[in-house]
Amino acid sequence: MFLMIMVIGLAKAQDTYLDNFNTTSYSNNNGSLNYAANWVEVNETTDPSAGRIFISSNQLRFQNLDSRQISRTLDLSAATAATLTMSYNRVSGNESLLVELFDGSTYNTVATLSGTGTVNYTLTTSEMSSSSAIRIRTASGNWGGSEIVDVDDILFTVTGSNDPPVLTATGDQVYCPGTTIPVAETISITDTDDTTTSSAYIQISSGYVNGEDTLTLTGTHPNITSNWDATQGELTLTGPATYTEFEAAILAVVFESSSGSPTGSRQFSITVGEANFLPYTGHYYEFVPSLSISWTAANTAANARTYFGLQGYLATLTSQVEADFSGSQAIGVGWIGASDATTEGDWQWVTGPEAGTSFWSGGVGGTELTFAFWNSGEPNNVGNEDYGHITDVSVTTQPGSWNDLPNAGGGGAYQSQGYVVEYGGTAGDPVLNITDVTTITIDNINPTASNPSPINVYCPSDVPASDITVVTDEADNCTVNPTVTFVNDVSDGGSNPEIITRTYRITDDSGNSVDVQQTITVSPFTIATQPTDQSIIAGSNAIFSVATTNVDTYQWQRSTNGGISFSDVSDGVEFAGTQTAILTVLSAGIDANGHQFRVQVSNAAGSCTVLISNEVSLSVGVGKIVTNRRISHRLNKN
Repeated sequence: MFLMIMVIGLAKAQDTYLDNFNTTSYSNNNGSLNYAANWVEVNETTDPSAGRIFISSNQLRFQNLDSRQISRTLDLSAATAATLTMSYNRVSGNESLLVELFDGSTYNTVATLSGTGTVNYTLTTSEMSSSSAIRIRTASGNWGGSEIVDVDDILFTVTGSNDPPVLTATGDQVYCPGTTIPVAETISITDTDDTTTSSAYIQISSGYVNGEDTLTLTGTHPNITSNWDATQGELTLTGPATYTEFEAAILAVVFESSSGSPTGSRQFSITVGEANFLPYTGHYYEFVPSLSISWTAANTAANARTYFGLQGYLATLTSQVEADFSGSQAIGVGWIGASDATTEGDWQWVTGPEAGTSFWSGGVGGTELTFAFWNSGEPNNVGNEDYGHITDVSVTTQPGSWNDLPNAGGGGAYQSQGYVVEYGGTAGDPVLNITDVTTITIDNINPTASNPSPINVYCPSDVPASDITVVTDEADNCTVNPTVTFVNDVSDGGSNPEIITRTYRITDDSGNSVDVQQTITVSPFTIATQPTDQSIIAGSNAIFSVATTNVDTYQWQRSTNGGISFSDVSDGVEFAGTQTAILTVLSAGIDANGHQFRVQVSNAAGSCTVLISNEVSLSVGVGKIVTNRRISHRLNKN
């Protein structure tokens, strides 16, 4: 997504005075600048809803006119150039209207409205002053009650003498869902010859999610008001106010998504002027409303427009990003620079830098050569339709898609509503420094945590249950308390030792996560070497021993009843090392012959069942007897 901030200066570079008569009022100001006064009728009471001059169906209507006339003033004293455009339609009868401009002393006729068409007039130097005015009156005096002429979209496009301001902005930030974030961290608007501006437009210009994304002006700004347009994803800041005040207001505008899990990024494009800037192309786009204007008239009007010296042309939409931006978020739908009028079925871009580029071959179901975004069932060439138009949302499930129409447009939902002008890419265009871009990225930073301390146990029964509290230092850039969950235990299949890898997952509110692992080593205690039977001469020591692993607890036992039962032995006059790996039977007597021994081993750190060694026997024999002088001696073996 891209977030666009647009600042419009007072009489800067190119501005507009526009009345599109979309409301029944003589005070409409639909351009970037305001007329000096409201419309004023002569020879009848000024009433936009009644009389012989009034607003009907979003057009200025003249009916049974006779001597009545209407005029409006505007200040063109700062203009270096200006053009007047308007459309007209003789609904019935054969009468005409005169369009006149005031040159400081008198009104001069600049156009006669007869039939149906458009006006495109370049004002003279004398017609551009602080007292400039437009007047419309009858060109004849024989109007009847049923004779009607409609006028619409009266537009003055003004080029000023001032240099455009220069904008710089900074801010590459991470957006945490559920919060608000400023659209920029710093912004500077400088101008060599002005200190004030009239309004600013902040628009989410790509990937906008209507109903979720919003922009809000926070804080107190006495000279600036705001208005949010959910259709366009646009926040309007209206002054007039100083650049310093607008800088403060822009810094106070915050973005928020109501989605629990928004994704992607938002680019903040800050630019001077009324047209919308698309970072993807580096071009500017503007929808010009002009109900029922023909494609050829729209093409002429677009070519007559400039934007800070950039040449205008009917938009050429060569990517999905461009098509979405110029179609789905536009305030109306209109003509684009596509046509197959030269060769049926060879759809080309015929305007701007892409002029002569074929992008589609054939009709419905044809071949896409570069990029095309036709509405379903288009282009169907019903009634020799040779020109591209953005489809009205009422007849498409793909907002911004295109259909083909005849030059004059169609009826109902297929009536032309205006045209889309693109600025940029034309040879000779000036290099502008009126745009800067910052970026917001939806939180994609994983939480952090350390691996829990490893665990050593001596039997599977001593493996502890999972416990999320062993993760003690979980943290995240957005979420205060990220969630810790147990994932699984994975064994390496070993037996001595068995390595179990236990995984915990730490997840933040945006769904970003990181895994930490705890190593559990199961090292069973074993008797590597069993004790063996021992044979001694009475009065000698007998030694029994075992070799073990992971054992720290020993208890030797003795059976005096042939192994039927065993009892623990303890150190004393009979035994030594009864709780070690080596048991010594001290000076065993003949009565110890046939005793059996075994040892129980374990590890005090665990709760595993003790391990019992093999049972072994002690044999105690009598040494040889030597008789001398009738005295018997029992001799030790050694």
